[in-house]
Amino acid sequence: MSKRHRLLTARDFDLTPPQSLREVMEDELAGTGTPITDELIDKLMERVCKRVETEALQIYHSAEPWALKSWVYTKLLGDTVASEANDALAGDLISPVLQWQARQPFDPLAHFMERLRIERKTKGTIAAYRITAARFIGMVGRKRDYGDEDVLTYLNWATEHYTNENSYRQECTRVLQFLRRLPGGKNRDLPIPMPKPAVEFHQPTLTFEEVETLAWASVIDNLPPDTIVRLLVASVYGARRSELADLCSDDIHLGETESFVYIRTRKGGQRRRQPIPQSLVPLFAAPVQKRDGYTLQRRLRKLCKHCGVHLPRGGGFHSIRRFVVTEVSGVEPSDGNIERFMRWSPGRSMLARYRQTPYEQTDRTILEKHPMVQVWEELTPYVLKFNSWYGNL
Repeated sequence: MSKRHRLLTARDFDLTPPQSLREVMEDELAGTGTPITDELIDKLMERVCKRVETEALQIYHSAEPWALKSWVYTKLLGDTVASEANDALAGDLISPVLQWQARQPFDPLAHFMERLRIERKTKGTIAAYRITAARFIGMVGRKRDYGDEDVLTYLNWATEHYTNENSYRQECTRVLQFLRRLPGGKNRDLPIPMPKPAVEFHQPTLTFEEVETLAWASVIDNLPPDTIVRLLVASVYGARRSELADLCSDDIHLGETESFVYIRTRKGGQRRRQPIPQSLVPLFAAPVQKRDGYTLQRRLRKLCKHCGVHLPRGGGFHSIRRFVVTEVSGVEPSDGNIERFMRWSPGRSMLARYRQTPYEQTDRTILEKHPMVQVWEELTPYVLKFNSWYGNL
């Protein structure tokens, strides 16, 4: 009698959830007529554990216990309601997978995440890189070193998955960064040429009038000092969202003759203090605490909507950063000075290496001509007079 038409047994009517992955394997083999031996189960368990990890990576972009438990709830427990008993059951079910993981000589995803943390990558960057790396490993397997065939398998999938050229290029970049952070992969290249960026590079930005409107909201809408300081740092120094989130009073040093703000630059940029025009020192006197980046993003969107400023889709504090670069480029002829002012990674040109002009000097020169400094200088007296928050400081 075939498996399809075999006689039903009491086991077929048992609706209790499985207590272990081994029990799942025995249930699957029970009606096949295959002799069930410990050796057979052990071999199949190796394949099952690998499959569980692979599917967890593909679905949840993680192979940590929480992801494995989520897989168990979905695949084995039928999306049962989470409870203390069910959580314990899920823990028992994933136990063989955790033991299998511990026996593996190398975990490429954990290695990659640790490298990114050491390099102080932002949470957003780490999250994006994790998705790509987990999907890559879930597709071609857990290995210490990946050959060109493995990479091409993933890139062929990415070619079909990403219809936007820029998104596909970003995915290729993340794959390459993953490969280069594996042991011995420092000089690794993709087996195909890296896609070239589009000739025209358009990303959402704000106009001078729109940023000026946001600045004047400090007075008109009585913004809290914490928000005003971050808006000032964003519109004058072009700080990223993550850098604004890290900003706190300890990074602001005010003196009678010299004041500066220390921006904790990300993406490998130059971390250094930048001068504060003495005319703006009163605005920086407010207490500032670290904030969550997503909270700052929501506040910016809410402020833009309230002020009638159109924040383009995908826009945020980086839209203000692009505005700053555009405005500074209009008053400063030196690309090198602009790059240093924006705290980008140091250039490799010999001119940049040999020229020993202090950063603070070129920054002050830019700030003297910076259009947004003039805007903030104009509204500072009104903030101090009419903003109730500053009045109570």
